[in-house]
Amino acid sequence: MKREDEDEKETKPSELLDSLPIELKMDILTRLPAKSLMKFRYVSKMWSSFIRSQELINSFSSKSSTQTRFILALSNDGNFSEPEGNLSFYFSFSDDAEESSCLVPNLEMAMPVISNHISGSCTSVHGILAVIHSFQLILCNPSTEQVIKLTPGYAGFVGYDPINDQHKVLSLLNQFSDDPVEHKVLTLGVGGGWRRIQGLNQFYTAVSMGVCINGFVFYGAYSPTPPSNPGIVCFDVRFERLSYIKAPEILVHYGNASIFIEYKGKLASIVRDPFGYFNEFDLWILEDVERHNWSKQTCVFPFSVWDSLGVMKMCIPGTNKADEIIMAPKSLSHKVQPFYIFYYNVETRNIRRVRLLGIGDNEEFRTCYELNYRSNVNIATHHFE
Repeated sequence: MKREDEDEKETKPSELLDSLPIELKMDILTRLPAKSLMKFRYVSKMWSSFIRSQELINSFSSKSSTQTRFILALSNDGNFSEPEGNLSFYFSFSDDAEESSCLVPNLEMAMPVISNHISGSCTSVHGILAVIHSFQLILCNPSTEQVIKLTPGYAGFVGYDPINDQHKVLSLLNQFSDDPVEHKVLTLGVGGGWRRIQGLNQFYTAVSMGVCINGFVFYGAYSPTPPSNPGIVCFDVRFERLSYIKAPEILVHYGNASIFIEYKGKLASIVRDPFGYFNEFDLWILEDVERHNWSKQTCVFPFSVWDSLGVMKMCIPGTNKADEIIMAPKSLSHKVQPFYIFYYNVETRNIRRVRLLGIGDNEEFRTCYELNYRSNVNIATHHFE
């Protein structure tokens, strides 16, 4: 009897999980956070093999893609004379609370920035954060805290091919010289390095950040020289083909401050005054890609929105799951005060304010992360593990 009790005690939890049917193991593990799964790889070789299996990865990705969040990046860039002290902190917030008046942050990771006094951008492309800072593209996965720094270049865009489940990076070279623009593509996770692809039959200059929508990357451009032939370059991630879409000049008028987002599955552009207060913006939507047809509507909200910000510039990074347009301050205010973001419903023209708890609203927070009014704010929408 004593021997049987000892045998029962010797049964390890990992062995109990190993004995379960594959379907049940799959259901259990896909309910866990990605960071927990990364730790469980070290339990045994069998666990590591199962967690790394493509079947589990696909199941986890499918489930997590329905639970999107947004990432807020705060940088203390420029606060230190030594570059080692400059960091970016990434916090995640739920995207499901449509009626909430406040959201609670979760710190995902911290990452060194490249150099002082240069603000960057942050977008989420199918679970991968694409961070541009000081003309360098950095890819990171907050779930695993993996970071890839790519060779600095003039322009870099990240896309995702949903058919082949591949992330690709498009890089543009020589676009400011007399030579034709050279286009190179890097497929993540596949050997072989950068590959040159066929470009457009025209000269052009990329002038905006990019946005990936349903397997296509879009970014603003001028061709051949400003202000002639403004338009949008479309990169087909799967087939690695480039095309040029005609667009109203106003969409790329503000260059790198131009805004392109996904709105209800379509490419959209938001035109507003990027240099100060505004209480309206024009929403342009690409209705027909083949015919280059755009629609336009003006969205108006009260000037009182600015009363609680304490800053003059606002970013518009994209939409939430309910297709509300997100607006947020570009930096922390001079004063220690609550940090708010705003959701604008285009159809009802209603705007609501949501407080992000803990983000710059107390001195302890700012001291802990060594932040001040020069701290830049970037937001990546539709992120998932």
